[in-house]
Amino acid sequence: MKNYQPTTLGFALLGLIHGGAMTGYDLRKVFAETALGNYSSSPGAIYPALARLEEHGLIEGREDNTIKLRPKKLYRPSDEGRHIFRQWLLQDVSTDDMRGHLDELMLPFAFHSVLDSAEATRSFLEGLSNGLSEYIGELKEQSELIPDEAPIHSRRALEAGLVQYEALAHWAHKARRHFEGKAKPIPRREARTRKVEWMKCRVLGVKLSALPGGRM
Repeated sequence: MKNYQPTTLGFALLGLIHGGAMTGYDLRKVFAETALGNYSSSPGAIYPALARLEEHGLIEGREDNTIKLRPKKLYRPSDEGRHIFRQWLLQDVSTDDMRGHLDELMLPFAFHSVLDSAEATRSFLEGLSNGLSEYIGELKEQSELIPDEAPIHSRRALEAGLVQYEALAHWAHKARRHFEGKAKPIPRREARTRKVEWMKCRVLGVKLSALPGGRM
């Protein structure tokens, strides 16, 4: 039991209920209406994942009988669940993570507010920036090795991947500046717009901590 390691979906569920107790229906709705659905193979995978987390003592489910006709089960993280979740958030970032695991890598960052530590976030972003820089260099070397007679599609496919990684590297640089206190202040009108969007998310039942950058 102690050696159980949640799946990516399991960690996403742990992150969501860190913000407050939620029912299985609430959680399923978040995955159905936001980009978090990318981390679930199907809506039906939510309940089995919750059962596994509860079985291993990482979450606690309690019946809410305030509505007698339709009692609901509310899920909260256990102390062990909180501990494992924080360890997951503090994982080191390496160049190997850039190779096919980038989506899984950005998920913990979306929940970094749980740590309430600018230092931990800066460390994550520094590792991400370094890993991206190294991997982008590798991709450029691969691009130079493609023979001139190779199909143009191969070259363009690699080019597309390179553009995506370079865009993420640019974002990581801007994010680092923000957490280092060097970012430009948000204009008042944009701040009001973000507040309205945040309120819409709350109305929909979407946990803000699950939205990278505060929005999907």
